[in-house]
Amino acid sequence: MVIDAHVHLGGNRHTKCYPPERMLADLAEAGADGAVVFAFPEDMYRKTDTPEARAAANEYVLETSRRHPHLYPFYFVWTDYVIPDALDEYCGVKWHRHHDGPRYDYADPRCERFIAAMAERSLPVTLEEEFDETVAFVERVSGTGVTVIIPHMGMLNGGYGRMARFFESEHVCFDTSCAEPEAIERVLSEVGPERVLFGSDVSGTSEPFLNFPKVERAKLEGLGITPESQPLIYGGNLLRVTGQGLASPKEVSSSARGS
Repeated sequence: MVIDAHVHLGGNRHTKCYPPERMLADLAEAGADGAVVFAFPEDMYRKTDTPEARAAANEYVLETSRRHPHLYPFYFVWTDYVIPDALDEYCGVKWHRHHDGPRYDYADPRCERFIAAMAERSLPVTLEEEFDETVAFVERVSGTGVTVIIPHMGMLNGGYGRMARFFESEHVCFDTSCAEPEAIERVLSEVGPERVLFGSDVSGTSEPFLNFPKVERAKLEGLGITPESQPLIYGGNLLRVTGQGLASPKEVSSSARGS
């Protein structure tokens, strides 16, 4: 299976819209079978900033994943640290902040409760944060069963050159979305293919969207990744860190309910 580990999804044309029909067509053209999906920052705080809007955006992602196999929903947590009733249906967490955005308060007791809920479920987290916060977060969840996925090979987590800080941390993986080929090659040489995930990130452009899955996969193909490494990078690692095996989220959820 080929799974894109970094896809934003949304249906609100007043904020940012990438509907499932377009996403699935883009994935198919790229030869991808599925994707990790999470909400847009525009629906969290950039254009709307209410608990109701955040809940609706996360629910849109979850509901879409219920209707389409091999979509792996990640819950987009914001600074209010709401733990949704349906957290068990998510396959991971999206934790997202740029230097000019509102800050997560890591001393907030609600933050501690949310991280504990992640650890209890061994949910991986795609963490986009400033460098010092990334270092502290990686240390904080070490030994809890939480895998940290650093997107863009660290481009927005402090820059490519600082990612050596995490090479010895076995619970840290890296996704390839929008990263320079040289950065991908360096991480591969340092940590091996077991900790690298193929990703595209369609949120980086305004409509009409480029087919980022196709573009980003072509970039990886150009690096000459070995046949032995491809199954890991293109989907195996994602299935492992989410605990999904070869089953779809829908199949796992149905099994958990005893259906």
